[in-house]
Order: sequence, then structure tokens, then C-alpha cells
Amino acid sequence: MIADVIGRPVALIQVIRGPRQVGKTTSLYQLVEAWIEAGNNPLRCLLIRFDLQPLREAGLLELVRWHEQRCADAKVRGKSLLLLDEVHKLPHWDEQVKHVFDTAGPKLVLTGSSSVLVVRGQRESLAGRTSTLDFPPFLFREVLEAWKPAGLDQLPEPISIRDLVAGDLESRGRFEEIHCQPAQRLLMWRRALDRYYNRGGYPRLHSGEVDDDHWADYLVETVFDRVLGVDIPDLFPVDQPQLLRHIYLELARRTGQEVSQGGLAQDCTVAGFRATQPLIGRYIHYLAGALLIREYRRYPLAHRSTARVPVKITLSDLGVRNAIFRGAPSLWKSPPEIVGPLVETLVQTVLRGIGLQIHFFRDFSNPDDRRSAIDEVDFVAEALDGTVLPIEVKFRKKIERGDVAGLLRFMERFRAPYGIVVTRDQHEWKAKERLLFVPLLEFLMAF
Repeated sequence: MIADVIGRPVALIQVIRGPRQVGKTTSLYQLVEAWIEAGNNPLRCLLIRFDLQPLREAGLLELVRWHEQRCADAKVRGKSLLLLDEVHKLPHWDEQVKHVFDTAGPKLVLTGSSSVLVVRGQRESLAGRTSTLDFPPFLFREVLEAWKPAGLDQLPEPISIRDLVAGDLESRGRFEEIHCQPAQRLLMWRRALDRYYNRGGYPRLHSGEVDDDHWADYLVETVFDRVLGVDIPDLFPVDQPQLLRHIYLELARRTGQEVSQGGLAQDCTVAGFRATQPLIGRYIHYLAGALLIREYRRYPLAHRSTARVPVKITLSDLGVRNAIFRGAPSLWKSPPEIVGPLVETLVQTVLRGIGLQIHFFRDFSNPDDRRSAIDEVDFVAEALDGTVLPIEVKFRKKIERGDVAGLLRFMERFRAPYGIVVTRDQHEWKAKERLLFVPLLEFLMAF
């Protein structure tokens, strides 16, 4: 995707943002290979890793001048490809990047582990000059594509969540293609899903670099210790590092559930912390900006957001939760009320895309009667034109009509073309209700 963009005559600054150890630096090396394979002179490519102190001391401007002089001495002309890894570690990085982009005009790709800082730099100095790509942990399908475990190298073509929102019939039919795979292949995919459910999508847990006995220790050290204990406090005013950790633990316990800042502040106060609602909100903002959690607001969005309205929060990667708590309830044997929020955390990994907003829905079935029943929909994907696709998770062996009554009322109220129910095993298209029932395995395999 980025390789296609940098091949254009004129391109914006490409920003890859994501947490530690998800493959951002590896993607830069792959861009270098693509640049050279496209016939460009290797001298016109410069990759700078600002996690190295000597390069931070030299500064971006001085390094670019050195590179341009080297190209001039070799009489190599043309635009350069400038790749800046962990750019947020460079003091005043945004001002330096702006100067280089406006004066030398190279093709620029930036990466940063702290998306909060990267966003702040874009807002303050690089407004209108950047295009951002979030780089979360690997999706289930991406794990299979990258390492191709034995027998799992024949994967159906992926689909786009945006096409599903638009009601594309071919995309909906792709689920049928996945469902009709040979039983042995489906069994192997299911075993791979068990592993992904437990360990999540950090690539080194699947590449063989981390021993099977140490995957939990690796995630705790990488995310819980380094990001929460070092990265965020180094970049932002965290007066209570232990409170930040406590909030993350509470959100890990409640992943897939609604969380109010006021209620969380009370819980933290009971636990012995000095916690106010504004402080809780700020720390949650740091966690979301570091791409450790995702927040979903109610649909339809109110004209004015308020911290008093609960939001739905999931961890970005379920493996971190399982590493901290040293295990997860069985995906296939646990009661739905226990495993349901964890399945929602798996489902959210694929609910992202350009031009999409993801919400959740919770309201009275009769909005004019506050004594009426509460209707809920786990996720609502909304396109730029306002078209919505409601997605409900019902991870149980048998789904009754009453289980989807709230979903059907939502579809009628907001004129959704159809709805999706992510199930345990049920695969079915109910034309009368306009509901597509898709097993979790097949849903995750599709994206």
C-alpha cells in the first residue's frame, strides 16, 4: 500500500504509527527492497533509525545534507526516499521534517511507537502534509499469511469491511467460500485460531523468535513494563505511573465492556490512588494514543461528547491481557457470558479501514419511553455516506430470535441494509430478516 504511494510523482508524508514490536522497522526494510526493485538508484534511499543516540545528536537536517552531498558527488539525480524510524525520539522532529519536506521534497516515510506524539506533531507542524497508517498487531489472517503453518497456505481471497458496509454481494458471498472449505482445513484453521486467541498478534510470538514457554513474559516485558513503565511516562506528564498501570489492568479485565470515567475513578480511589475523573480521562487518552486500547462511542454520536457518557473499550490485542493474567478461559468450552467480551475483542481487530468509523449502540427500544427495554449492538460500522452495518456477537451454540431482537430493531430504526451476527458455529443467510450469521473463525479469516 505505502509502496504504491511512494511510487507516485507527488506524495504526502506517509506516517506509520503503532506500538512496539509490531513490525514497523521491518516494513521500512521492505520498502527499501521495493524501491530498489522498481529500478531506483540505491544511493537515493536513506533509512535513519532515531533509536540510536548518535543519529539523534547529529540531527535530521545535518544527515540530509550529508546524504544530498553524497548523491551529488556520485552524480546521482532524482528524488530521494527518506525513511525515518522512531522519528518521535528526535527533539523537535516535526519542525525538522517540515523543513526537509518543504525544501528538498523527498518521498518521506515516518514511523513512531507513540502515536499520541506523532499525531501531536502532525497537528502542530505538518497539517495537510501527512497520510497516516495505523500499524496494530497482526490480524489472524495476517499471521497465517506471514508464516504459513503446515497445511494453512491455501487461503481464500480477503474482503474489505468497507465493501461489506456498502452491501457488496460478492463480499458477502466470500463467507460461503470460506465455510465450504474441506473439513480438515477448517480444523487446522480452528487450531490456529486457538493459538491466536491465547497469544494475540505480536509477530515475534509466531515467527519462532520467542520460545513457547516465554511468550507471556515477552508480552509483559514489551507492553506492560516498557510501554506503560517507560515510553508513556517519558513522553507525557504521568505523575502516578502506578495508577497508569492500574487503569490498564482494570481495562484489561473489562475489555469489551462499557466503562465510565467516573466509575473507574471511584474504583481507583478505593484501591488507594489519588484519582479524579479528568486524570483518568487523560491516562485513558495516553493508552488509546499508544494503540494499546480502542475506544468506541455510542451511535449515533451526540452533538457534544461528554466524559460522563460511558464508552466501550477493548484492548487492541487480547494476548497482552492473557499474558498479564496468565491464561484465558477456553474459547470453545466457556459459558458465553464469560468468553463473550473476549470474542468481541477478537472481532474488533478486523473492524478498521479508511473512511470508516466504528461505534457501539445502546438505547431504549422506545427512545420516548425510559421504562422500555434496552437494546444493544456490539459494533456499528459507519461509512462516510452514513450507511451503517450493525455487527452483533452471539458466541453460543444456539441463537434464538430473542437474541437478535435488538439488532433487528436497530436495523429498522436506522435503515441498515442488513446486519451481521458473529456466531460460534452457525452459518446462514436469513433473507427475511436480512441477517447474515457468520462463525467467528470464518469472520476473522475473511479480512
